[in-house]
Amino acid sequence: MCKGDIPRAVGPERKVAIVGGGVSGLSAAWHLHTNAPHVTVALFEAEDRLGGHAYTTDVDGVDVDIGFMVFNESNYPNMTRWFEKISVPEENTDMSLSVSLDGGKTVEWNSDSLNGIFARRNQAFNPSFYAMIKDMLRFNKEASDLLLLTEDDPRKLVTTGQYLRNNGYSEAFGKYYLLPMMAALWSASMEDVLQFPAVQLIGFMCNHKMLQIMDRPQWKTVADRSKTYTLKMQEILGKSAQTSTPIVSMTKTDVGGEPSYELFTTDSKSVGVFDEVIFACHTPTSKQIVESMNGDSGLVDLLSKIEYADNVVYVHSDPKLMPARRRAWASWNCLGNSELLSSYKIDSSKQEAFEGAESGFGNKATDESGELEGEKGRMKAVYVTYWLNRLQNLKTDKEIFVSLNPHQKPSEEATHKRVIMAHPQFTPATLAARKELEEEYQGKDGLWFCGAWGGYGFHEDGCRSGFQAATAVSGVPLPWGDEKEMVMAPPDLALVKANESNVTGILSKLYKKLTYDLPVVVCKKFMLYFLEKAVKRGTLRVKMNDGTVHSFGDGSQCGCDNSPVTMRVFDEWTFVKIAWEYDLGLARSYMAGHFTVESLKDPTHYNAVLRPLKERDETTTAIGDPVGLTRLLLLMVGNRDAPGKHVPGTSKKGYSMANPLNAGLLISKIGMVLNFIRYRLTMDNSERGGSLKNIHAHYDLSNDLFRTFLDPETLMYSSAIYDAVKAPAPQQGLVLRGTLEEAQWRKLDTLLDRAQVQPGQTVLDIGFGWGGLSLHAAKKYGCKVTGITLSVEQKALAEERVAKEGLGHLINFEVIDYRTFARRPDNLGKFDRVLSCEMIEAVGHDHLTEFYWAVEQVLKPDGVLVMEAITTPEERYEPYLRTTDFINTIIFPGSCCPSLHALVDAAYKGSNLSLEHIDNIGLHYAQTLADWRRRFNAKEDFVRKLGFDDVFFRAWNYYLSYCEAGFYARNVNCLILVFARQGCTALTPLHETRA
Repeated sequence: MCKGDIPRAVGPERKVAIVGGGVSGLSAAWHLHTNAPHVTVALFEAEDRLGGHAYTTDVDGVDVDIGFMVFNESNYPNMTRWFEKISVPEENTDMSLSVSLDGGKTVEWNSDSLNGIFARRNQAFNPSFYAMIKDMLRFNKEASDLLLLTEDDPRKLVTTGQYLRNNGYSEAFGKYYLLPMMAALWSASMEDVLQFPAVQLIGFMCNHKMLQIMDRPQWKTVADRSKTYTLKMQEILGKSAQTSTPIVSMTKTDVGGEPSYELFTTDSKSVGVFDEVIFACHTPTSKQIVESMNGDSGLVDLLSKIEYADNVVYVHSDPKLMPARRRAWASWNCLGNSELLSSYKIDSSKQEAFEGAESGFGNKATDESGELEGEKGRMKAVYVTYWLNRLQNLKTDKEIFVSLNPHQKPSEEATHKRVIMAHPQFTPATLAARKELEEEYQGKDGLWFCGAWGGYGFHEDGCRSGFQAATAVSGVPLPWGDEKEMVMAPPDLALVKANESNVTGILSKLYKKLTYDLPVVVCKKFMLYFLEKAVKRGTLRVKMNDGTVHSFGDGSQCGCDNSPVTMRVFDEWTFVKIAWEYDLGLARSYMAGHFTVESLKDPTHYNAVLRPLKERDETTTAIGDPVGLTRLLLLMVGNRDAPGKHVPGTSKKGYSMANPLNAGLLISKIGMVLNFIRYRLTMDNSERGGSLKNIHAHYDLSNDLFRTFLDPETLMYSSAIYDAVKAPAPQQGLVLRGTLEEAQWRKLDTLLDRAQVQPGQTVLDIGFGWGGLSLHAAKKYGCKVTGITLSVEQKALAEERVAKEGLGHLINFEVIDYRTFARRPDNLGKFDRVLSCEMIEAVGHDHLTEFYWAVEQVLKPDGVLVMEAITTPEERYEPYLRTTDFINTIIFPGSCCPSLHALVDAAYKGSNLSLEHIDNIGLHYAQTLADWRRRFNAKEDFVRKLGFDDVFFRAWNYYLSYCEAGFYARNVNCLILVFARQGCTALTPLHETRA
């Protein structure tokens, strides 16, 4: 519970300082000054006026507001009652909206009337415009469903960009309506708009009744402008409010366990000592002051995450910053560039990342700093102009506008004023930070924090936030409150939506029952029965939204430990997906956020290998516990592969105790067949484009993405080899130790060692990745290396690394298929060594023979092939070839992890190469994947800036955990294989003392 939620008894006199004289500071000061006689309040404002965004300026004798402008009674309950108490007059206004793109040449419409909607007449014949209207109506109907999700549901964390894409909204809806409106409402750049939490947007629109056609509120504006209330507050507070007094630092003193604070203005001048401090300023200022007294680093970090952005505000009379057609003019007008708005992808049909995930293809880290205004400014895609004559009922013939960050400046003669104003910005990180600040720091040691950033960023949010701090300090409710509700809370939007759902039409309810409820009931019953029969060992708990928990297993150790694995199911469509697609359905449900795995409360209960105590907890709301995901997969594998009677002539394992007919697995066979057909038709690794497309889908995601988790020294995207030592008692077996960097260098040396590379030899590196192995061969042995790949992104970065090392004379990289390369006459018998590190998986079972043929074409007579390959156990290979899985469908499209037998057989059929040596480093791969996952999750903020979303995060975590579980359970292997022709003299026998 927030400490500020605990009313304290009215007690001894307290001295309270308020830093900031905007709406939050003024509301807090008014309550303490007027309603709490035991509190002495002192307010300090840096500017020469009170009010903050309540900013009135004079234009040729006419007062106009340029910050706070409008309010209404239903959405601003505390502010309107406060205004009544201090006798602030009001008058009606309207909040009409217009959007004008490309100077009105692409689209221009006004919400005020039919004439305004078709202000640009040929919009009546534009299908995209009607798509916008259709999606607008759908959004108004469906959007508030998001508010019904539980607080721990990862789907509630989606950004606006994710929400629009996931729900199939058209580009026209975003470009012609929602995105420009949001940019105008929150004075935000388009990048910030797309990262804006969808629940924050929808909550605001629901709260302000913007998702309904009828019963919209009557908007008000302050008669005679907002200076009316700021001047009244100056009169009420008198000398208790000091302007032109910026607080720059403070010190803390503890006397008898009670803290007190001395505040200082410029020139280190003290303004007094206080028992408590209410920070009603912007969070960057709060952070600076808290830092000055060496305050709690956790608090400082949270304040830094609640960001503000500066905006240039012009007060002017230049109509060129308004829509081109007068009939399109509205109270607030969004003007923008359609080309730039189109560059922000929301159309799910145009994405290029993992299915359902936001694309970050080829994205690089960029410097986001730049100009505030102009065509290259922060709001280069769209800006807003307010028509003050209409908004504020101005009694003047002069048109007066306020424009924020316009793409072109108003003419000098038409410009009345230019100021900089800062507005809070909202991201998922912001919401998480303010929640933690409220729970952990609000009121702690007498420090309070309030501001519009605590709500939606508007005047009521700032007002309510100030009142909450003041009532918590004083223990006295507001005059319109009581002991139970000291400050009027915003409406419970989920309850509002639930009530609306009760009046949903009969056809809508029937449609939902047939398309959702019925499949869920049937498949849930089948899947719970399947789990009852399949999970015999260990403990699996399936927790539902209503608190129901279904438990399976005998509690014995299975997988990696004997602690229970808890699946938290948020959407019961999970059961439908699994029943229809089996393990691929499980993966897709996790990616969609339908379930996560809960973490264990006691870290010591984790298997010490999977999660060493020294490692941080990676659990988040968005992904759940990724270590728990690994534990879930190990539990399922452990039950599937439980020791049993071997039947000669069979190679198929499964959950022998589960009856497919009763468990829904018959349905899954249908889904699996359909997935397999799609796989075979669309993911072939043919020489003519198929391989190129499949490689592009994964390896060209973003070089900066891969850099977040690969070791920076080698950039090897394959298993490392750790230092393996005997485990200390009472443990058995081996323990892998050392850093990822050390392990990757050891692996590179091992590959070159197995190839018995000699100085100056010619080497072909097939699938060279980011050049780690090629660079090492050239630097250590002076080899002349040729590398081939199908990844343009990898080649670009690898060439940068070669140039940096000055090895361009030894290394040459090329984008080419291995088969095409082998057909070149000048490559025949050219290379002493061929190296292929985890490239064979991209070849595909049907093309393994072609791979060995190509290698033999380019090898010298005494040449050696060394490959590192992820392999499938022989007993599961045949059924594996007849199905699809998460890896070969979503992560590495078209991939196939061959069995050792398949590789040897292909070598026999396609070449004269024979297998000479094998090393199994599978357990090392499990450790490598765990290291990658920890590094990836630690760079979450950076990865999000590259353009990747929650769905991608879940997909990537599932991929790393899925593979880690496979290698940990020896369900797949990673082999280093040495091939050579019969009678090869280049290979000397292995012996103990060889390096």
